[in-house]
Amino acid sequence: MRVSGLALAIILALALPRPGPAAFAATPPAGAAGQNGTGQNAMGHEGHAPMAPETPKALKGQAAPIAAAPAATSPTGITPAEAALVGVTEHLGKKADMDAEFLAEDGTRVRFGDLVTMPTILAPVYYSCPNECNVLLGTLANVLPQVGLTPGKDYQVLAVSFDDRDTPATASKRKGDFLNAGSLAASANFPPQAWRFLAGDETNIRKLMDSVGFGYKRAGDAFKHSIVLIALSPDGTITRYLYGIRPLAFDIAMAATEAAQGKTGLSVKRAIAMCYTYDPQGRKYVFDFMKVAGAGVLFALALFGLFLAFGGKKRGTPPTA
Repeated sequence: MRVSGLALAIILALALPRPGPAAFAATPPAGAAGQNGTGQNAMGHEGHAPMAPETPKALKGQAAPIAAAPAATSPTGITPAEAALVGVTEHLGKKADMDAEFLAEDGTRVRFGDLVTMPTILAPVYYSCPNECNVLLGTLANVLPQVGLTPGKDYQVLAVSFDDRDTPATASKRKGDFLNAGSLAASANFPPQAWRFLAGDETNIRKLMDSVGFGYKRAGDAFKHSIVLIALSPDGTITRYLYGIRPLAFDIAMAATEAAQGKTGLSVKRAIAMCYTYDPQGRKYVFDFMKVAGAGVLFALALFGLFLAFGGKKRGTPPTA
């Protein structure tokens, strides 16, 4: 059986996915749906895209001036150039900067590597954040007692502020707020040392955040940033990224277990990028049927082509005497 060039071109045209409203970015936009680290509110602090300036009316006998096109922005008001700075660049298999130094909530100076002696969930936040960071830490306060591992032995959590204006006093206050909130408030089996809150200077903050691929940018008193938890093995190797403000206890348990074994895991972001497209109007990720179906059809066509190439030759071979 032969497939003409025209027929094959038509099949490929139907199989290829149609362009969606937006591509999956390295930093999921705010409001992205999902309760399991699939990018929900992954970009902090929603802004508004600037309005295009009104084009002046043309004077008599003159052409109307052309207004400059505004820079493309995401639903958060963040341009693609900014997204490259405040997104997450995954460094799976690489090590966090273990020499960065911070001040703990009790005011003692600590070396990051001296704290990471067990599977560690790193939470980059800033303590005055009224929105996503606050929700993320509150979610942790609810789900940590449900993880099913022994805190302080099988895993620990390190909240590290990327705001150099945060102090040990600020860190101590926020630690008290969240240890006495959610399910942790009623838990008698969660030692305070299993969740540390750190503050530092800009140099050491940058050293750590750059080493784990976490970008952020100050915007007045606030920051533009992503929302992610980063799992580290006891030697500081980055083993998994968990995106979104509402991680599940199962996700944290799995990340800590893999970190204990030094295994790197596929991030949820990369898995979603294969099958989902971001809808800027609905502000959520939607299953891209055309993308998945197109990939499936192309794979089937490739198999069919191989069958024709090799199967046809075998059938056309004359019998030997």
